[in-house]
Amino acid sequence: MNALRDLQQDFMAAVFGREKTSLVQHLAGTEADSVWRTEVYRNNAFSNLRGALESAYPVIVKLVGADFFRYAAREYSYQYPSVSGDLHRFGEAFGAFLAAFAPAAQLPYLPDVARLEWLCHQAYFAADHAPLRLDRLMQVAPERYGDLKFTLNPACALFESVFPIDQIWQVNQEDYIGEQSIDLSSGPATALVKRDIYRVGVVSLPNSEWRGLHALSMGQTFSAACDTALQIDPNLDLGATLRRWVDEMILVDFAIPT
Repeated sequence: MNALRDLQQDFMAAVFGREKTSLVQHLAGTEADSVWRTEVYRNNAFSNLRGALESAYPVIVKLVGADFFRYAAREYSYQYPSVSGDLHRFGEAFGAFLAAFAPAAQLPYLPDVARLEWLCHQAYFAADHAPLRLDRLMQVAPERYGDLKFTLNPACALFESVFPIDQIWQVNQEDYIGEQSIDLSSGPATALVKRDIYRVGVVSLPNSEWRGLHALSMGQTFSAACDTALQIDPNLDLGATLRRWVDEMILVDFAIPT
């Protein structure tokens, strides 16, 4: 049993370690044969991990180029080894990694682009949810509306940044047609990540609307969320805004605290 454990640990170290390691003690043939055979697994493993990151972060790939991304992906794989058999979960910490990655220091907005892309990635694979049942909502007494606590769609997420990350994301989409230049001082950005059918989009929101949705996402009551939004924009039409949130399936459920 110890021999099997030692083989597995040595194999993992040889495949995912920074240095090429010989497994000659476990394999037939010469040390050179051992290193060559192990390198096959090593290259395949890092290729799969890089492919998972490229799938989750296509805008980052565009912004930094394939060679830089390949280097960053390898370094990330060393620092944040995969802990799941599901490669769709690999890459969650890429934004934090880029924030501390010295070669990316000249692109201070890059970590936030990665954080937005991960939210898009999560939204794409999120579970489907049924629309909010209006018949249930109509049964709520009007005097209890302010007490309602709404639930955001699992395929939605809120994002904010000091940089215009929403614009950077839009400009780097395959089907984008329009102005390419972006003023990095034109932030901050307040946006909603939202999946419609099988496509994920990033919708820029007014700060008042974003703050209201954020309050709801943090478990605050509808009354408290309205107060937050109205402090920023006293003219916000709360009724029309709530209807749109429900119609667009941003809000998909609610509860009434007892």
